[in-house]
Amino acid sequence: MKRIAFFSGDITRGGGTERVGTLVANALSKETGYQVYFISLTHKSTEPAYEIAPEITRSCFSKKWINPGPGYLPVIFKLIRYIRRNKIDILIDIDGVLDILSIPAKWITKVKLVSWEHFYFYNEMGTSYRKIIRKMAARYADAIVTLTEQDKGFYQENLKIRGRIQAIHNPADYMQPQNDVPERNYENKIILSVGRLCEAKAFERIPQIAAGIKNNYPELSFQWLIAGEGELRAQIEEQIRRWDVEKEVTLLGHVSELGALYGEALVYVMTSRYEGLPMVLLEAKMHRLPCVSFDIMTGPSEIIQDGIDGYLVSSPENENCAAEKMAHGIARLLTDHELYQKFSNHTQDNLGAFRMDAVKSCWKELLEQL
Repeated sequence: MKRIAFFSGDITRGGGTERVGTLVANALSKETGYQVYFISLTHKSTEPAYEIAPEITRSCFSKKWINPGPGYLPVIFKLIRYIRRNKIDILIDIDGVLDILSIPAKWITKVKLVSWEHFYFYNEMGTSYRKIIRKMAARYADAIVTLTEQDKGFYQENLKIRGRIQAIHNPADYMQPQNDVPERNYENKIILSVGRLCEAKAFERIPQIAAGIKNNYPELSFQWLIAGEGELRAQIEEQIRRWDVEKEVTLLGHVSELGALYGEALVYVMTSRYEGLPMVLLEAKMHRLPCVSFDIMTGPSEIIQDGIDGYLVSSPENENCAAEKMAHGIARLLTDHELYQKFSNHTQDNLGAFRMDAVKSCWKELLEQL
């Protein structure tokens, strides 16, 4: 019996990292030969945002959030006691920044440590210490798990990895593939983008791209819907006015149920500057939506089959050139029905690697080799 503990900042939160961590832990807990635990620094809520299998034991170390610094020292000792008391064989850090706590605990207890990267190598999330922690993980972790093969390559190019390193995709099983989608109304030209209105998502690029479609394809009437809320709303609204696309681009704000939007849209567009593994592209493909995305670090190139079920647009330094190329790709899908249908028919061809069976198999192989 292998005793596996997933270590999180707060597993009760409703973020993407917590969702994926819960899905993988739940799947492993149902496998013969695994006893699964969840440890959190704290629990903001009494109940987790995502259902945790009843056979999983859940614990936390503090009633309040603990910021990095001297307050981490008592947590290290609590973690050591927890590992020893529960005879944990493998500790999986759901957020790599927790390696700063887990590595000292590993030195004392000899527990096997897996550092699970949920962002990408060059994204430090505004904190320089992530770079330092990644170097520590490369030296001391028994395994590093990245979300994409591309990010695995970044680790190997920049760090000397002493343990194993493996790319394992996030499972998309919280979404169900829409195999019986009725034929869409191709005359209803709706483009969809979903996400937080923040710097990473770069939705302020959308008005210029929309203007490119409007000006170069004047006969094409379309609506671009942006579902999400965030700190850059005012900036995006200003760009909408600047590019004179008030009739074409609409900010919907927060939308709790996205299924109807995916059902109405013809094309999904991602304008992000960077991602880890963009689950929105998987959601769109589950709904048989062709996708157009900038070919950024990291993820789109492992989800979109360029020229088969969507377009990957190279993002040169010249923003005007990038916007023009993306506008052209979107317009092709909105004006060529035969091409559109061909792309839509292929959207689910490569989703097998993102199904839980495939993801679970990768995790089991890794855990058995530690």
